[in-house]
Order: sequence, then structure tokens, then C-alpha cells
Amino acid sequence: GFAPAALYAYLVFVSFHAVFIHANVRWRFPGLRWVIATPEYHHWHHTSDEEGIDKNFAQFLPLWDLVFGTVHLPDYWPRNYGTKLQPPETYLGQLLYPFRRKRATPYG
Repeated sequence: GFAPAALYAYLVFVSFHAVFIHANVRWRFPGLRWVIATPEYHHWHHTSDEEGIDKNFAQFLPLWDLVFGTVHLPDYWPRNYGTKLQPPETYLGQLLYPFRRKRATPYG
């Protein structure tokens, strides 16, 4: 057990952070962006620009992306967002999609 106050504080932080990183703002946090995920950091997670594909997976701490070599945080913003590939429409198809055989994709 955690103290209820600590749990409530964590829930407030997580809720605020989730809304904050998905906010459509172009604020820069030069030092902070390497310590905690910011909107700028998360924009690169959602880009369809080739340079940002499969990057910035960390939910809170960019340190994990640094460790695994998946961090991407240049000094400019992505141009495009979304996906170029259409995932399956069925629930089962979506569950099995990550396990499919790799085929040629627009990303190489």
C-alpha cells in the first residue's frame, strides 16, 4: 500500500500529463523535453514523416527511448501526422496485426 494522498496525486499528474502531451500546442521546453515527455516529444510519436516512424514510445520518461535508441527530437516539428497503412477493421485482425509476416511497406 501506497498512502491514498500519494495515489491521488499520481492520478492527478497522469491525467494532466495525458491531456498536456496530446494538446495541439507548439510550446518548447528546451531542457525539460529530455526529462519528461512534452507535447513536442509526443508530436513525433504521432508523425507519419518517415524520420519519425517507430520513435518516441516512452509515455513519461524519454530516458527509455534514449536507452533503446528510439528517441527522435529534432529542433523542428513534424509535417505530417497519422498512419499511411490501414490496419485491419476487425477486432481479431487488429489483435493479430502486430504478428503478421513483414511485407514491403511505404517505410522500407
